[in-house]
Amino acid sequence: MTAPARITQADMDRATKAIATAKIERARIIMDLKAGCIEIIIGETGGRTPVVANPWDNE
Repeated sequence: MTAPARITQADMDRATKAIATAKIERARIIMDLKAGCIEIIIGETGGRTPVVANPWDNE
């Protein structure tokens, strides 16, 4: 017999539907199967900072 799922398909569906309902454009869903938790990170992905033009670059 196998162990019951720590995170179910219903949990995944709830997370994606919550993001869609909130009309969030950028979100990342992280499912930690060992800990049995779901994290939803809202905003820019990858931790990248936007490149800002420096006026001194043209000099």
